[in-house]
Amino acid sequence: MILFSLIAALLSAALLGLAALWLRRASAGTTDTARGVYEGFVADLDRRVAAGHLDADLAREEKTEAARALLRAGEGETPSTDPRVTRLIGLIGAFLIAGGALALYLVVGRPGVPDQPYAQRLNGWIAQANTNPDTLEAKPLAEVLKRRQAEHGNDPQFWMMLGRMQVMAGDNYDGAVSFQRAVKLQPENPEAWSNMGEALTLMNKGESGAEAREAFAEALKRDPNDLSGLFYSGKIAAADGQFEAARGFFQRLLNVLPSDDGRRAVVAQEVAALNQAAQTAMVTQSQIGGMVAGLEARLKATPDDPDGWARLLRSYRVLKNVEGERHVLAQIDRIYADRPDVAKRILETAQRPVGAQ
Repeated sequence: MILFSLIAALLSAALLGLAALWLRRASAGTTDTARGVYEGFVADLDRRVAAGHLDADLAREEKTEAARALLRAGEGETPSTDPRVTRLIGLIGAFLIAGGALALYLVVGRPGVPDQPYAQRLNGWIAQANTNPDTLEAKPLAEVLKRRQAEHGNDPQFWMMLGRMQVMAGDNYDGAVSFQRAVKLQPENPEAWSNMGEALTLMNKGESGAEAREAFAEALKRDPNDLSGLFYSGKIAAADGQFEAARGFFQRLLNVLPSDDGRRAVVAQEVAALNQAAQTAMVTQSQIGGMVAGLEARLKATPDDPDGWARLLRSYRVLKNVEGERHVLAQIDRIYADRPDVAKRILETAQRPVGAQ
C-alpha cells in the first residue's frame, strides 16, 4: 500500500510538472505574438505621421500605451490561452491520472484478495489469543476479552484486565466504564479506584475532574501507598496551587518506589516542575498583593468605583483569599444596596478573565 501511494504521488507530480511546462511555453508564445502586433502597430503609426494623417504628439501617446500593453503581455497579465484548449488538457490529465491509478492498483495492489469482515477478524484474534496472546495488540485483545463478558462478568479482575487493555488502546472512556464495574464489584480494591481515576483523567485530556479526584481519594483511603493515587493527587494539588501538599504526595511516592524503579525519574520531573511553579506563584502573589493594597486604599477614599471593586474581588479569588473575598462582597452589598443592578454587574465583571473587559 505504501509503494502504491508513493508511485501515485510521483505520477501526479509528473503530470503537474508537464502542465507547468506547457503553461510556460504558452506564455512565451503569447509574448512573441504580442511583440509582433506591437511592431506592426508602431510601423503603421510612423507611416501615418509621415503622410501627415496623424499628429506626432498623438502618435507618441499611442506608442506609449502600446508599449505598456506589450509589457503586461510579457508579465503574463494578458491571457491568450484558448479556453477550449485548457478544458481539453484538463480532461486528458484527469483520464491519465485515473487510468494510471487503476493500472498501478492492478500491478501493485491486491484486487483478488476479498474483504475481511469484522467477525472473521475477531475469530482470528480469538485464535491468536488462545495460542499466543503476547503477540496480540491491546485493541484486538480488548475485543476478545469483551466476548467473554457472559462468562466472567461478575469477576472484578475481568473488568480490571479489560479496562487496562482499553486504556492501553486509547479507549479511555470504555476503560473508565470497565473500572467502574470493577469498583462496584469490589469497592475495597484501591487499585480499581485509582485506575478509574486515571482513565477519567486521560479522557479529560490530563485534567482531573471532580469524579476523578474522588476516585483517587477513595484509593488512598483504602491504601495510603497506592502509587497512582499518590501520583495524581500530587498533580492535582500542584494544579490547585497547594504546593506543600503536592510535595507531600510526591515524597510519599518516592518513599514507596524502589530505588531502581524507572518511575522515580518521572516523579523527579514533577517535583522540579512543582518547584518552578511555586516560585512563579510566589512572585505573582507578591505582585498581586501590592496591587491589592493600593486598590484597597483607593477604594477606601472613593468607594463608588464598580470597576475597582470587580478588580479587587478578582484579585482575592486569584490569591485564593476566602476571607478577603467575603469582605469585598460584604462591602459591595453595603455600598450598592440601593443599586442592585450595579452590584450584579460587578460580580459578572469579576467572573471574566483579566483583560476581557
